[in-house]
Amino acid sequence: MNIDRTIKELSGKDAEDLLLEQITAHHNGLIQALARFNAEEVFFTWLDTIRAIEELINLPLFGLDNESLERAIIDLRLLPLDQAALKPIVDALVTLFGENFTRRFVSTVLQAAEVGKRFNSKGHFEAAAGFQTIGHTIGYFQSRRRHLITLLYILPKACNGKQSMDRLDTLNQLFPHVEHSCLTLTSLHEKVMLSKIFPDFKLLSDGNGFVANHTYEPLDSTFLEPERAGIVEMLQDTVKKNVTEQMEPINPRLIFSAAELRNNIRQIESAYAEFDLANTAFGPMAEFTRQCLVYCEDDYLINVPHSTFEQLIKGVRLTTTMLSQLIHQSDDYVASTNSFAPFINLSGSYVSTVTLLSRFLYYWKNICLNRNRRFQIRSGFIFESTVKSALSDQGFTVTDIKRINRKEFDVVVVLGQIIYNVQCKNNLVDLSKIESNPDLFARYNRQLDRYYSKALIKEKGREELLKSKLGLSEVRHLVVSRFPIATTNSQVISYSRIDHFKAIINMVNW
Repeated sequence: MNIDRTIKELSGKDAEDLLLEQITAHHNGLIQALARFNAEEVFFTWLDTIRAIEELINLPLFGLDNESLERAIIDLRLLPLDQAALKPIVDALVTLFGENFTRRFVSTVLQAAEVGKRFNSKGHFEAAAGFQTIGHTIGYFQSRRRHLITLLYILPKACNGKQSMDRLDTLNQLFPHVEHSCLTLTSLHEKVMLSKIFPDFKLLSDGNGFVANHTYEPLDSTFLEPERAGIVEMLQDTVKKNVTEQMEPINPRLIFSAAELRNNIRQIESAYAEFDLANTAFGPMAEFTRQCLVYCEDDYLINVPHSTFEQLIKGVRLTTTMLSQLIHQSDDYVASTNSFAPFINLSGSYVSTVTLLSRFLYYWKNICLNRNRRFQIRSGFIFESTVKSALSDQGFTVTDIKRINRKEFDVVVVLGQIIYNVQCKNNLVDLSKIESNPDLFARYNRQLDRYYSKALIKEKGREELLKSKLGLSEVRHLVVSRFPIATTNSQVISYSRIDHFKAIINMVNW
């Protein structure tokens, strides 16, 4: 049989129409697949699955002091599952964290092994590669965290049937949809955005699928969204000491707990105290969170009756705008991917978890700070220090140059006999607009791209200052952007790739 492998090119309106058609098809297919399930039952089953996944991700990162046990867990083979190596791990976890935690761990490991096997059998080898070991599985789960929570958001309204879902079958039931529809929807929206930025954008289709000639990676290496100044950067030694003194004890047998969330609030407020964060809109939200933790069950689930929730809202005087941020409203999958709302309305109660509340508070902290002019300026200097540290780790010599003849420079480093003049740009980019308003996102992206290009030209015009100061004859100019932009300018590097800076500069078209 002769198979037609003709590659078809689509551009302009034809490309965008295909993308929009696929977005509709994948969204409708996902909603249809979920419709047969019983909403409340599946919601809590999936919520328990998310808890187990979050525990698995955080166990080797924060939960273990035993390096040999940590390595045994990370290296545990899942395809095929190494049952002999699993048993001593289970015995150790029961001792350290108890029966319930270990039950969730084992359930997740067994399901992950089965999902990987199914992906392999169906020829989805790239997805199956994410389940080779627990270490691979943790990376796989991290890259899909956003979609796991989005499914949780839409289940109460998308599910209107009677079918139940066994707790030991949740990954088999839902992860094929994550791979086939959820990830695809995000990718399709990014392509729509790219089609509005690049005049030469096109899709190459072989009839079974398509690829684009431009790509965009919005997340960092740990699959988190960028922020102007993260809490790790803000926690200087003096702040760390003060925070440590305020912390309440945490049960070492718990990966997550109400006490840990209260400590997180203390840590956030202390780290950003110089901007008086506690006296912004963050303060009432933090107090509201503390009061909600009274209704925390098993140090994880938070279930607040509607009437109590309303009393708490009035007690801390949350505004209507603040309230709109707390409760998830949309039943649309794409809109839900950009939600950070910690509460979901379900059968007379508002349901949340300590991890959803923690996620929301970090988001809300950024909302409260991003318009603060002093924070914008300060975060810019912090960003420069972070870039210097990253380049020093890669063998660059960081100079102390900040100003020459009243001309300011961000980061000037030397490698070999070449000066690298690095501009650090901390311009905020709202990634939610990729899906909610791609035209606006594209317009702002083009504006930043032009701005960065002009900045590079400006630096080129004053490079003699650096040559004279350092006694070297070659200067190369780059921009490192804290927030990624879509560009063909190889001299503009996303901060998410800073650890590969040394390799990237060898590929720049100077």
